[in-house]
Amino acid sequence: MELPGGQDEAPGRVALALRPAGYLLIGVVWSVIWLVAVLLLVGSVPYLAYVDSSDLVSGVGERFANPVEAIAFVLVALPVLALAIGPGGWHVLTASWPLAVLSFVYAGRALSRSYAGERLSFTARAPRGSTFGPPTVSGVALSLQPVRSTPFTDRVLRWYVAGWTLDGRTILAMLPAGLAWPLAVAALVPGVSGAAHVVAGVLAVALLVTSAVLGRQAFRRRFGPEGAASSAGETPLSALSADERRARRARVEKERRARLRRGRR
Repeated sequence: MELPGGQDEAPGRVALALRPAGYLLIGVVWSVIWLVAVLLLVGSVPYLAYVDSSDLVSGVGERFANPVEAIAFVLVALPVLALAIGPGGWHVLTASWPLAVLSFVYAGRALSRSYAGERLSFTARAPRGSTFGPPTVSGVALSLQPVRSTPFTDRVLRWYVAGWTLDGRTILAMLPAGLAWPLAVAALVPGVSGAAHVVAGVLAVALLVTSAVLGRQAFRRRFGPEGAASSAGETPLSALSADERRARRARVEKERRARLRRGRR
């Protein structure tokens, strides 16, 4: 198999000896990044509601007392907050845990005789502006892609792609979750009437459920085999035999490799 940038060369002895610990360390780092993101997104709700609640309530009250600031908050600050918390939080979480899982898979493969002496992962480059993250001068390096794919790594790679590449439907699907965040704070913060707590809590749950439903639909439309097959005019995957499914998977894998090679030119 030809890998991008001459990465099909066999690793040296030092690399072979160190790569189990190296992949394990990379997996731990990405796991910590994911955990920190979860703590920030989820933990900030009770923190703002209980620890910093007095300043929060008084600040919001003062802002909404001024019609100009109230309109600016609703039309500007709230959409920006929803975009940062919803799609932004989704991409941070989904860009991190697949890399952690793949790293742990490679750490295990590095100890297996079945993978001895061969490369376990490679790096491809995505076109500028097509991935999540800060702007770059050149293409973005997408590392830790498996040299040898399995059905499990294929499933993880779908989430990898979902986390690192931009998709309009997914961004729109995550916006309700971003709006649910301030409502969740309002549902817990003291000094607000019980009715306001109930309304804010119900709306927050409804928005989270909406994002979950829309996000699932966007993911299936983007990566679902039956959706992809129907859009291409092919027989649905569920109607194929085991041999036909393996043949289609091999063809899709070959096309993916070809796209990766074209993307680096």
